[in-house]
Amino acid sequence: MLNAHLEDIRTFVAVADAGAVSVAARELHLTQSAVTRRVQRLEQAVGAPLVDRRRRPFGLTAAGARALASCRQMLTAAAALHEAASPTPGAAGDVKLGVAHALTEFVLVEPIEALGTSWPNVRWRVSTAWSDALIDRVKTGALDAACVLLPDGQPLPHSLSGRRLATEKVLVVAPRTWLGRLTTVAEAARCPWVLNPEGCAARAWLRRSLGRRDAALDARIDAYSYELQLALVARGRGLGLVPSRLLERSTSRRKLGVVKIKGLQFTFAVWLVTRDEAPRLADAISSLGDELITRLRERT
Repeated sequence: MLNAHLEDIRTFVAVADAGAVSVAARELHLTQSAVTRRVQRLEQAVGAPLVDRRRRPFGLTAAGARALASCRQMLTAAAALHEAASPTPGAAGDVKLGVAHALTEFVLVEPIEALGTSWPNVRWRVSTAWSDALIDRVKTGALDAACVLLPDGQPLPHSLSGRRLATEKVLVVAPRTWLGRLTTVAEAARCPWVLNPEGCAARAWLRRSLGRRDAALDARIDAYSYELQLALVARGRGLGLVPSRLLERSTSRRKLGVVKIKGLQFTFAVWLVTRDEAPRLADAISSLGDELITRLRERT
């Protein structure tokens, strides 16, 4: 691998992260044939196939999976060398950041804009997903850091470090006209629900809470947008589950009420997670944490 060209290594990592040559080609602004040639050159340099071309969907060979971690380390070392040798000191490069769906408004607008002054040469490459998926991508090195939600009190997974930023209250909401008849978990379980699709940590927590009382979750509508969910709840389509800060700002809030039932009270912690070893551009990531703490405390 020492004889491999750095761009071939970078391309292989992009293919592994994207899970497809076509997606990596778009991200790298290359043709698919150019991406394929680079991966093949790297395979020749290491003397083993790295991509399993027989698998559908895409997958790495055992050698490719082992080589991926080394390739990430080489790219990190190359970035550090470039920074040290730069005639204009200061952190520069890309930070691959993941953001849980419920937190995108905080990360993608004001905090990232605020960091543009103090870290002008850092480019934030942001992707959104559910928290569990983002944590897995941080573990593999596909992301440098991720801002995620975890049930309050749940420890971080092994091999990850993190900074707890804030507490997030998640509320059960209903049309105001329903509130008088919702006093127990059983009564809430008999109602339909309007929720985030599968993969949402709050939805999973709700299902477990109902299951502990031998009640099933009747999810009638799956929708990614909290504002859409709240509008549907206000129209009587079901109960909802939403962060308190988003309920306060919703255009539907006057038509909604909070369902206060023992056993259906949810609190999550907001974390900025990285791998145990210091990530590339760790100081910039730490500054993002500072900015997020300020914004989250202002609005929770």
